[in-house]
Amino acid sequence: MNEKIWLLQSPTLRQAHQLLEKAISQKRLIQIIGNCYVEYHGRARSVLTEGERLIILKRDGAILVHKESGVEPVNWQPPGATLKIKQEKDKLILFANRAKPRETVRIEFSLLSMVSASLIDDAGEFSMHLTEDEMQKVLSAHPELIEAGLRTIRRERPVAPGFIDIFARDDKGRLVIIEVKRRRADSEAVHQLYRYIKSFQTEDATQLRGILVAPSLTKGTFALIEQLGLEYRKIKPQQCATFLMQKNSRKLTEYLNDA
Repeated sequence: MNEKIWLLQSPTLRQAHQLLEKAISQKRLIQIIGNCYVEYHGRARSVLTEGERLIILKRDGAILVHKESGVEPVNWQPPGATLKIKQEKDKLILFANRAKPRETVRIEFSLLSMVSASLIDDAGEFSMHLTEDEMQKVLSAHPELIEAGLRTIRRERPVAPGFIDIFARDDKGRLVIIEVKRRRADSEAVHQLYRYIKSFQTEDATQLRGILVAPSLTKGTFALIEQLGLEYRKIKPQQCATFLMQKNSRKLTEYLNDA
């Protein structure tokens, strides 16, 4: 074994215990392949019966339990868990405890095929960007990202000048026309929104609002927005992408209950 990567193939429970105890104290990235039983206690109690699986323990306390196929883990625990390992007769037992909310995961290994513990230095940054159409879809499905209390009536509503990106109603019952831009918005985007407002305007103009959504504005654009009685919300495509990732992630209890 070198200092960066520790690897044991078909280790005894004692050998695995010694390596894992040291690796957990050093907050290494740990991978375990072996036969295991998983039990969860917290907001529910669930059990995953014994089978051969890949267990990944990350340095921030996150846990992933993978089967032999599929992208998503069959069980997982978010960051923040305290990890402990101990040997009891013919079992090697991993405990993962979280204080808030109070949750405990117990993984019992009866047989181990491989244990590795690595030091990884990853300074890179991940960025995920949506297209303008995808950004519109996210904001239409979740208008609360623009403003609390907003409710979408329709996406891409046709009007004389074109199509309104999002047609909504606020918490006071007022109609809201929303124009979404993926990149920096300029005066043309403001005029486009204003044309939509004018084509839809009723006698009671105070009951109709216009909101321009964009990651940023060109110089002088905000002054034009205020001059025309419109509003601006700063939202980046990355925020919509991050929101999607958060919404699509599942709690450990969901996976355990599925199992």
